[in-house]
Parts: sequence; C-alpha cells; structure tokens
Amino acid sequence: MNLQDVIKYPVVSEKAEAMQAQNCYVFEVDRRANKTLVAKAIHEIYGFSPVKVNVVNTRPKAKRNRFGVGFTPVRKKAYVFLKDSDKITLFEAV
Repeated sequence: MNLQDVIKYPVVSEKAEAMQAQNCYVFEVDRRANKTLVAKAIHEIYGFSPVKVNVVNTRPKAKRNRFGVGFTPVRKKAYVFLKDSDKITLFEAV
C-alpha cells in the first residue's frame, strides 16, 4: 500500500477541533491501514513522527430510506498524537 493513500482526509468535527488543543489530530484512514502504516504516512506527508497513534473502527449505522434499510459506510479513524513542539497547520488559514 502506498503511504500517500493511507490517509484520506482530516476529520472536521467539534470533537476533532477540541482534540487539537491536546495536540491530537484526527484523520480518516484506509480500512486496511494499521498504526504502523499511519505513523509512517504522517512522517512522510507532514515530516513529524507521532508520539502515539490510536485507531478506531466505526460500525455502520442503519439508516432508513424509501427502499427499506441501508447502512452508512464502515470507516476507520486514526487519532495521531504529536509532540508539543509539532503543529500541523490544517485549518489555521480558514
């Protein structure tokens, strides 16, 4: 797996915004990725080596529509903890 394809996009939510104060960044990652691949991808893309990486699988939720019941897609999120001196500038310009 190519390291550029491991990280899909940063998660934009209130919880993810609050975690940035603790120097933790939340990313949506490929379902086949593990902690080691996520750490290598962060180091390659942003140039920082993470202190800790936590990975969470989200279960699909049942959603009703006019055809019956469908499910939201299965996702995998990675919580990446950096040193206090390292900062990723994701949304500071917005």
